[in-house]
Amino acid sequence: MKTININQLQSQVSRIMKDVEGGESYEVMRYSRPIAVIRPKKEEKNSNLGCADCIRKIEELSERLSKTSK
Repeated sequence: MKTININQLQSQVSRIMKDVEGGESYEVMRYSRPIAVIRPKKEEKNSNLGCADCIRKIEELSERLSKTSK
């Protein structure tokens, strides 16, 4: 993932969007703090696939912990 600041994003938005279309991701910084991530839409879909599984695992762990604390 590349890092850019707000001024770079504003001045190079067309090039950055072409990079993103090509699969590149960018972390956008403001005053040296990360404020956003720009990534291809296809990565967004892939990153959400594991959410249901993660939630299920957390719920299972929570159940086990509540049983052991009784």
